[in-house]
Amino acid sequence: MDKVEVSINETQEQSGSTTSTIDQQNASSIDPSTPWSEKPDNLKNIIVEDDESPEDEIKRKKKEKTARILTFVGLQIALFLAALDGTIVSTALPSIGSDFNQMSIVSWVATAYILTFDAFQPLFSKFSDIFGRKIILMVGIGLFLFGSVLCGAAKNMIMLIISRAIAGIGAAGIFSMVFIIFSDLVPLEQRGSYQGVVNAVFALSSVFGPLIGGLFTDYVTWRWNFYINLPIGAIALVMLVLFLRLPTPHGKLTEKLKRVDYAGTVIVLAFATLFLLALNFGGQTFPWKSAAVIVPLILSFLLVILLVYVEKHFAKEPLMPPRLFKNRSVVSVLLTNWFFGMTFFSAVYYLPVYFQVVRNDSAMWSGIRLIPMQMVMCVLSTFAGIFISKIGVYKPLIMFGMVMVTLWIGLISLFKEDTPFSQIYGITVIGGAGLGCLFSSCIIALQASVEPKDIAVVTGLGNFSRILGGALGVAISSTVLNSHLTENLPNVLPVELANAVIQSSEFVNHGLPAEYLASTLRVYVEGLQLIWYVFIPMAGLGTISSCFVKHHSVRKPKQNKDEIPEDDATAEVIVIDTPMKDNVVKTEIEIDESKKLETA
Repeated sequence: MDKVEVSINETQEQSGSTTSTIDQQNASSIDPSTPWSEKPDNLKNIIVEDDESPEDEIKRKKKEKTARILTFVGLQIALFLAALDGTIVSTALPSIGSDFNQMSIVSWVATAYILTFDAFQPLFSKFSDIFGRKIILMVGIGLFLFGSVLCGAAKNMIMLIISRAIAGIGAAGIFSMVFIIFSDLVPLEQRGSYQGVVNAVFALSSVFGPLIGGLFTDYVTWRWNFYINLPIGAIALVMLVLFLRLPTPHGKLTEKLKRVDYAGTVIVLAFATLFLLALNFGGQTFPWKSAAVIVPLILSFLLVILLVYVEKHFAKEPLMPPRLFKNRSVVSVLLTNWFFGMTFFSAVYYLPVYFQVVRNDSAMWSGIRLIPMQMVMCVLSTFAGIFISKIGVYKPLIMFGMVMVTLWIGLISLFKEDTPFSQIYGITVIGGAGLGCLFSSCIIALQASVEPKDIAVVTGLGNFSRILGGALGVAISSTVLNSHLTENLPNVLPVELANAVIQSSEFVNHGLPAEYLASTLRVYVEGLQLIWYVFIPMAGLGTISSCFVKHHSVRKPKQNKDEIPEDDATAEVIVIDTPMKDNVVKTEIEIDESKKLETA
């Protein structure tokens, strides 16, 4: 068994209790970015009084257990809100576009959120290594709540889009920190079960997002889709401020600021912004051949090249360490995440369009239609996490998940005006099974493929790739559908009616003369089918990339008693007391019998 040399420097008697301190040089030699669950056992815990009575110990353990539970609940609430905000507007978009009479740019309500949510994932992940997890999480929650207030009070579409971008920044801090904090607190071999529960909460938010969004839109106002975040977010904030306890990185603020990769940060933000701007301009605001689309695309490509050069040659602590991209398994999972995100987000945003426009469902009912898929996703996510913890493998789950997603997208393309809902529910269940397996297994695969010091960064990269793929997917879907409607509606409708349908999808079932309804729905169905035809090969590419994921065991090798070194067999466990800034963390330290502390 690996051991870390620990020297006991002194014995102090304070208030009737004996305490000891760890050699600071040994403690400081451990990389501060290493997850707490991966630290050497002899450095994890900090002070316990030697003369603690049994009654005091019982009380302390009860308090610690309560704090752990409340921390877990607080993290889950925060994650639920961030994920909920990504889907709650999906059923409200038609009403928002009609309310502001700007249906042509309503997709930006989703895209602005996804853009900042994605761009800030790797930034917050790296910043948490420098400044600490808790402070980044608090900043994220604060920005998210501030953005939600602005969204609810938006007076026009531009204000709403900007407010969604602010909320997306905050959600990025929440989302990245929750997954990283769990990786800090839970050992890799147990992480699958916890990640399964975390991803189940994410799945539940996807269940309730469209449903809650539909309820507010139909019976109150779409603005409450954003106001609902305030009371729930405040509860999570208070719980985490009071009960979340994590080590704070040492060092002065000026020293920490010097560690920030400013060049990499600016390049990543510029790349994400230009890339997504080009995608959303193309075919909608400007023609694809226009300079407004081509120039941002070229610049974003050049920025990727610049980022690689800067991170390799200049950055002292790279935002995206080049060594990670030499890891075949990491690259394979990131590509799988990319294609997975493209298909998932497109389905979440455009299946409600099918239900509301083609099947004349209300916003609420379009959310209800997705419940079978989301419930299966929730169950399979939990199962996949438990499977990984018990069996220790994840690659089969990733491959199975992508195969199911590919099949799901292919079957969605068969939806028509009169497809029985029993068939629709069965097909969405197939998608839920694939999605549930992917959410749990991809994160574990990334974390198992790298050294502990890279876990925060690679977790952020995993989220970044999936969400950037999702933003690309939504932009492509919007372009494909709008281009198809613009080209084909004038063939079946008078120009005035065709423009009205393009500007507001609600006009189809609430304003269009009956004699034009059937032909208009046919054009809509064909446009939606084109979306799925685009994503069938994308899902197939994700399946292929999943085959190249390498397996790294997440289980600790069992050690026979005969293999334990003789000097380790006499090791005793003692508990020591060492101060750490703003924290009290417990640990056990193994020392040899010959090095036991002599007390007076």
